[in-house]
Amino acid sequence: MSWFTLMEMALVAIMTVYLTYHTHLVFRPVREAKLITFLIIVVLIFLCQISMNVFGFLVNTCFCFIVFDIINLILFKTKLNRYFKLIYRRGIIALVISIILSGYGIYNAKNIVVTTYDVEINKNFEDKRLMVVSDVHLGTAIGKDDLDKINDEANEINPDAIVLLGDIYDEGTTQEEFDYSLEVFSKLAADFSVYYVEGNHEIGFQGGSPLKEFNVVDNLEKIGVQVLLDQVVQLDDIYLIGRQDYSVKSRVALENLTSNLDKDKPLVLLDHQPHEYDISKEQGIDLELSGHSHAGQIFPLEYFYNLINVNDLNYGMETDGNFNAIVTSGMGTWGYAMRTSRHSEILVVNLISN
Repeated sequence: MSWFTLMEMALVAIMTVYLTYHTHLVFRPVREAKLITFLIIVVLIFLCQISMNVFGFLVNTCFCFIVFDIINLILFKTKLNRYFKLIYRRGIIALVISIILSGYGIYNAKNIVVTTYDVEINKNFEDKRLMVVSDVHLGTAIGKDDLDKINDEANEINPDAIVLLGDIYDEGTTQEEFDYSLEVFSKLAADFSVYYVEGNHEIGFQGGSPLKEFNVVDNLEKIGVQVLLDQVVQLDDIYLIGRQDYSVKSRVALENLTSNLDKDKPLVLLDHQPHEYDISKEQGIDLELSGHSHAGQIFPLEYFYNLINVNDLNYGMETDGNFNAIVTSGMGTWGYAMRTSRHSEILVVNLISN
């Protein structure tokens, strides 16, 4: 049993106790309050096994109740408390808000937008346009039909290269979905230069390893996708440096990958997880592209991640001298098909010679 499974079980247990308390508050005036509370919790736990979106709804419900608990504590010794207490105990408003929030989250997970960044690099080169697709997690929110959007956007954007930035697949991806993705990426590779780096889920974050089960590397290379696992390629007059995932302890040191490169040319680092920015700066990286964080995916996790520094950057663009970093929220979602933080996106990154 993986540590993630244990963490998930612990989270479900805590949520169950918390929701049991609030459900009992709602039905306390009823004679069979304990029985009703028990049945509701059992049904919700059962539904979580059928659809992870139910779990997402429960997460949103817990968040809403937490907000109401905080308000209740603030108003505890005020005159307003007598009016708020009725709303608080009934829990109807919190429940309605969580339903609306979950509905928005399901819509937002499928509503993929194109986000554009202009990155000025103080080097002499021919301007480039990169299209970046990350964290598809094929089979969660993004299905086979949604993959066609990548082709549609590529034809409209007309990039110089397309980067598949890891976690395109995860432990829930089926063989049918994987096979269809090869058809989509084969069409892309016929018209564009396509590069792929691995993500932590493809290695096997929750036990399985899509990288091995689907023989991802060999199959992508057969259709013309260039796999970069601690490797460097030149895209005309810029370098693309693709890394193995941060979770791979044996991955090659960045210094070894950049030592023989012409530093007068732009160095673009492709690394799924946004870590070790200090090393990237030392090695003269001009732009680092990452995903992984999903921008928290569920509100307000992004702000919590920022507070405890889960990643060097959780979303957006950051510039420090000649070093630039961009972290995308990703095209898909992880765990369940719901997103209440930021949006699902495909990136367009314009590299501009300054």
